[in-house]
Amino acid sequence: MGPVVAAFITFGLFWGSWAVMVFDIQHTFALSDAELGFVLALAIALAGASSAVMAHVTNRVGARRLLWTALLAWSGLLVVMSTVHQKWAFVGALVLVEIAGGSIDTAMNAEASHRLNGRPAALVRFHALFNGGAILGATAAGIVLHAGVSWRVIWPGVAVVALVIGLWTLSRQPGRVPEDPSASPPAAAHVHPVQRIRRDGLLLLLAVFALAEVTEGGVDTWGVLYLRNHLATGVLLGAGAYVVGQVVAATTRAAGSTLIGRLSARHALLVGGCIAGGGILLESLSPLSSTAALGLALGAGGASLFWPLVMSNVSRLASQVVSAVGTFTAAGYIGWVAGAPVVGWVSQTYGPQHGLQVLAVAALAVAAVSFAVVERRPRPGQAD
Repeated sequence: MGPVVAAFITFGLFWGSWAVMVFDIQHTFALSDAELGFVLALAIALAGASSAVMAHVTNRVGARRLLWTALLAWSGLLVVMSTVHQKWAFVGALVLVEIAGGSIDTAMNAEASHRLNGRPAALVRFHALFNGGAILGATAAGIVLHAGVSWRVIWPGVAVVALVIGLWTLSRQPGRVPEDPSASPPAAAHVHPVQRIRRDGLLLLLAVFALAEVTEGGVDTWGVLYLRNHLATGVLLGAGAYVVGQVVAATTRAAGSTLIGRLSARHALLVGGCIAGGGILLESLSPLSSTAALGLALGAGGASLFWPLVMSNVSRLASQVVSAVGTFTAAGYIGWVAGAPVVGWVSQTYGPQHGLQVLAVAALAVAAVSFAVVERRPRPGQAD
């Protein structure tokens, strides 16, 4: 599991640095809020489509092989994205980085779910590694930017780490890819993933999860951007608020994993939605940067509960775990896609605080809709 552990941390490094540096990137390329939302939607839409395709590929070639291939490609693309100076060249590089990142996301989640199948608490604890990486990435980016160094030096460093981990993963590649023990019989191999999800009774959870990711993806971009752009806070306060949210998430996932891993999908969505919605609403309404920063920390911490808790339930209830995880990963990216242009347009047209309130409404809607999610038990023969 060593390379998979390292991949989770490295992926967190990227997103933590992105949350802090998006303000500087926006100003480097003169992107309006609406343009930034469109660019993110384009990049993440293609990443989501790639995740759906790679879920099928993973069943054939194995998650480990997909992981090292995607890490090597991702490392090179991060360097390219750091060096381009034209706006649309940057957009093109970002799209490719997100496509490769979607493959990494699918592969590492599939590998973790496969190996920790039947151990939901361990899976929740495993996702704390991502938050640990996000804390490191956001802290490093905040320190570098505060020192007056360009944001362009951060991602080549992440690329070196990704390259090393990709080569490590390649060196640990097994000679023969093991079959997924949770897979359905061969006769069901040609069932469409969404049909299989519906047959497993997880279709409503899939839709609610996509809505939940509107908030989680939005906090990573718009939460810190709001503090720095519109409340004129320094980079250290913006980065610090995000780091506090990630520390809350990491602590909750790691220390409380046994209790949290037993939460039903309904309770997970209810708790996460209320905390995230309340925190983001506080950030959007407060004129004080310190109070708004507290709201961001709550929003990031609450939203971070969605992914691991839903995935732990999917790993227990799905008839084919790897395929289901890939489908839910794609749905998560769709949520990010849906949120980015809407928040960007509302922020540009009606004001940044209203853009944040879109995220708050989405989070509270997740909490409300969670009551419609039917509690299910694993089928006979599935791990409990």
